[in-house]
Amino acid sequence: MDFKGAGFNACLASAGLDSPIARLLFCYPLDYEGACDFHKLASEALSIGVESICVGGPVRLDFVSKDLRVLGKGHAGLVVAVNAEGALKALKVRRQDSKRASIAVEAERLIIGSRVGATPAVYGYTDNMILMDFAGSFTLGSAMQLSSVELMDAILGALRAARALDTVNILHAEIHRPFKNVLYPNPARLSTALIVDLDSAANDCGNASRIAGSLLVRLCGFVPAELRHSLSRYSRGCEQSEYRDLERLVLEAFAHGCKLADDNKGSQERS
Repeated sequence: MDFKGAGFNACLASAGLDSPIARLLFCYPLDYEGACDFHKLASEALSIGVESICVGGPVRLDFVSKDLRVLGKGHAGLVVAVNAEGALKALKVRRQDSKRASIAVEAERLIIGSRVGATPAVYGYTDNMILMDFAGSFTLGSAMQLSSVELMDAILGALRAARALDTVNILHAEIHRPFKNVLYPNPARLSTALIVDLDSAANDCGNASRIAGSLLVRLCGFVPAELRHSLSRYSRGCEQSEYRDLERLVLEAFAHGCKLADDNKGSQERS
């Protein structure tokens, strides 16, 4: 899922569920020969609590309509900001050209993940859409531009969200590329992160080690040898004791310019 920037956090303009904008979004990318039952989709949105569509977001859909924007776009669906129960929430809508007949399985995974604080809370779902908490649009990728102190908080938040998802045995299929799939609902509290887009998740663990490896390669250009062993140990069983070591070593590496106290340049393995 392609989430960008942190520029959307309020609904400044809205459109009704029977509006042309709603049709464009619910029937995205195209209404193939009238195959999209727009009225059915609008009724589904209403049934799970959606009141109106928020017009805006960081991702452009110029292919459909000039200046049309949403929160996110992926192979399986769009994520659209909506008003629901008097609050700003996010609605994932299954694309008309998706290979999946339903996104209900993803909704069930999100519900499980939300119980441990790893994913947005879900308020309702159908085969075609999921209504969930608005997780913001400030990503782990955005956090790469922050000061070192703020970045350390963001890294800690990402690691702990990943660890929480590991505890319920849900492995994100693209978590090794975490920069778009880890979001911070409140950029002023970077130690709290949420993981989104569980469309292709599996029943397994290893999110924390995959995020850690990606961060080390992105920020350091390599993974210190001791950390490579720590990541491997954690991935084998995702034990809490191994996670504690992993978190400590990752934070220590970043705090010391990508070096560990007992590591040396000769033992670093370039990735």
